[in-house]
Order: sequence, then C-alpha cells, then structure tokens
Amino acid sequence: MIFTGNFNNDKKIEKIEHEFTIPEGTNRISLNLNKGPFEHIIVSLEDSEKRTRVLTSFKTFKKKYYLTNHWETTSNCCIPGDILSGKWKIKILKPYMLQNDSEFEIEILVENGNLIKKENLKKASLEEYYPDVKEWYAGELHNHTMISDGKITLKELKKEILQKEIDFIFPTEHNSVLTKYPDLDIPVIPSTELTLDNLGHFNLFGLKKLIDYYDFIKEDEKREESLKKIFKEVKKQGGLVSLNHPFHNSSRMSLGLFYNIDLSDLDFIEVINSPTEKDSNPYYDKKALEALDMLWSDGHKIFAVAGSDNHELSLGDPLNYIRLDKYSTQNILTNLKNGRTYISRVGELKIKIENKNEVVYPGDEVDGEINVEIFSSQVLTWKIIKNGKVIKTIKDKKIKFSEDILKGEYLRIEGVSENHEPMVVINPIYNDLKEPTLKKWFDVKDFIWRD
Repeated sequence: MIFTGNFNNDKKIEKIEHEFTIPEGTNRISLNLNKGPFEHIIVSLEDSEKRTRVLTSFKTFKKKYYLTNHWETTSNCCIPGDILSGKWKIKILKPYMLQNDSEFEIEILVENGNLIKKENLKKASLEEYYPDVKEWYAGELHNHTMISDGKITLKELKKEILQKEIDFIFPTEHNSVLTKYPDLDIPVIPSTELTLDNLGHFNLFGLKKLIDYYDFIKEDEKREESLKKIFKEVKKQGGLVSLNHPFHNSSRMSLGLFYNIDLSDLDFIEVINSPTEKDSNPYYDKKALEALDMLWSDGHKIFAVAGSDNHELSLGDPLNYIRLDKYSTQNILTNLKNGRTYISRVGELKIKIENKNEVVYPGDEVDGEINVEIFSSQVLTWKIIKNGKVIKTIKDKKIKFSEDILKGEYLRIEGVSENHEPMVVINPIYNDLKEPTLKKWFDVKDFIWRD
C-alpha cells in the first residue's frame, strides 16, 4: 500500500490520516518513508486497538521501520506486540508552515515470515538499577543521532559515551522516543525533544509510553493550548518538562521560546546549550541565566540543566552532575526534579555545603548560615549570586565562604571563563521562597529582552 499527497501551505497545521486493513495471520509490517521533506512532520502508526506502535518524523535519516511481535526484530522507535487484524491507521501531522508545498509518499508492506536481525542493543527502560560506586554521576540531557537529524550513529554514540565516561543519558531525538539503545552498562532514560516548530523546543524526560502528538493538536487551536495538553500527558506519565535554549537565535533560525506558556508547566530551563557548536554564542546562555534568576527571585523552583545538543559528532560538553544515593533511572529522575545537580564544562567538582552542621546539596532548603567549599580542576571566576545579585566574586580553583540564607532568599554559584562564558552552574539552595507571582513565559521573556 502506498499513500501519497502534497502538504498544503495554506494551512499552518495539517492532519492527514489513511486507514488500511491488516489481515489475520500477519506477523510483520514495514513502514517506509519513501519521499517527504526533511522537516519535523510527525508520522505515527496506530493499530486496530488504537495503540500507537510507531512514532517517527520525516526529519530522520532512518527511513525504514519493521514492526513485529518480538522486540529483537522490531525497529527502534516502535513498540513490538501482536499484529492484530482489523483497521489500522497511518497518521501524519504537519505542525507548522513549510517554505514550499511538498510531496510525500509512505509505503506500508504487510508481510509474513521470519525476520532475522541481530543488533547489539538493549531496551530503554525506567526500571534500571546499578551498583552504587560514587556520590556524583555525570549525564547528557540533550543529544541527537541519525535517528533524527544528528550526524552520529548509535555505534559512534556508544564510543563517545565510553570515552567521556558518561554515567547516564537521556536520548532526545526530535519527536521520537528511542526504544533501543547501545548495550551499555548505564541508565538510559526514555525521552524526546518535542519540536512542533522552531518557536519553542522542549525536552520531555522519563516517558513511559509514546505520545502521539496527532491526538493532542487541533488544526484551529493556538499552539499554547496544544502544548498545555502535551505537558499534562507528560506529567500524567510521571515525566518532566525542560525548556530548551530559550533565547537562542542564529543566522539560520530562531530557536528561543515564542509561546506564552504557563511557567507552572516547567521543571527545568536549559541554561547552557551546544557551547561547542560552530555558531554558538554564549550571550544566549547568559540570557537564560538571567531568566533563571528572575524565576527564583519570584519564588519558582525551576532548576537549571544543560546539554550538548550535538547535531555534529561530539557530545558530553557540558555534563549534568547528579547526587545519587541509589544509581537507578528513577533516582536520577527524582534528584533531577529536586535540583540536586550542577552543570560543568570542566569536569567533576568537589563540593561541600553545610548548614547547621549538616551536609546539604544544591536544590535543598536551608535556614541560616551556610558554609561552602568548592574545588575545580581549572581556575574560574566564581560568582556568588544571592537573590539575583552578585554578592561576591572570587578568581581561583578553590573557593570557601560563609553566608546567611534568610527566609525568602536563595543562593546559587556560577563559574565563568576568562572570556566570560558560563562553565559551571550550581543549582540554588533556598529558604522558604515566596509564592510566585509571575505566571506566564512572556512575563520573563519581555523583561529579559527589554534591552
């Protein structure tokens, strides 16, 4: 069966679906993306029981997918299981205007027989546990492979992870969730980068099942309404939402957030993004850090994260360090949510924070005097930031200071290079913050971009 058509650029949002029949006795379906624009146009396959079995997009270098009842012979981004007879659907969502009207062709093959396919891959899961070997674990939260629009294969990715000694990874392909991953002895947390256009990207962490965006978007509704429904589904699954590169712009495209979403839907804000990319500009990260301080000064507990966002070959710069009691996927998600983390481009730090003779960590609530010691492998200019203002600056590998954190106050620490690039961001500690008054993203964006 071949389904063809042309996208209509008179419509901002376009939804197309085709129904077809699967006969009894089928044990394999092939989905082939024969033709289509290299854009974030989402393609999903729904079975006769209305379950999403395949989720991909035209913005991928992977054009062929197999669906069977065995995990080993089912392709990445697909859910194995019985190939039930009855009416199935191929669903196509064009969520934004294309520059030109574009033709597409999708082929569905209904097949039988054995499919021999050996891959050294493991299932991506939220149920992984590993031996506890240290206090802080380093992970990558924003990355891409050729399964979307990256230039790295899964095999090359495995090599990078081993070389950089990465302890966990959140695979964030555009609009797809990897169901298979290189056979590595580290937690792999099912995630995706929600990309409905280039006016706002979000990482969705810790997903328990595929989200078919086709079902959450109406052709005549505002994008904020669609995003609200998707975020609600993420939270229903126990997942987390991160706002990616909120102020990034380049000569090629704007990638900041241009939708007035509810701040209450955000768990994180990405404050360092793709610093090694050739068109990277640290100015945009500095704006994101301004937004972080504005949010915390208003009482929001939205923590800082970072990602290499590697569309080229290299990943792991920056890394997110998480304090863990148990080395497991669920504990990674819990401590990430609670901000027990810091971001570093200079490797692991030695951090000691005490409050009332007890050890505390970034993200913790404190009361009164704190004593802080930090050691880095490199000399940095350290900024001690309290309630959005720099109260102390120290240039050294090691810093040591004490400070009172009173009710309604927060304190965070930032290390910058000689070129004033953010190299370390340690998430805030705080004392009984006020109830937030800022409700919408534009309350922040319009203020940050005032100059």
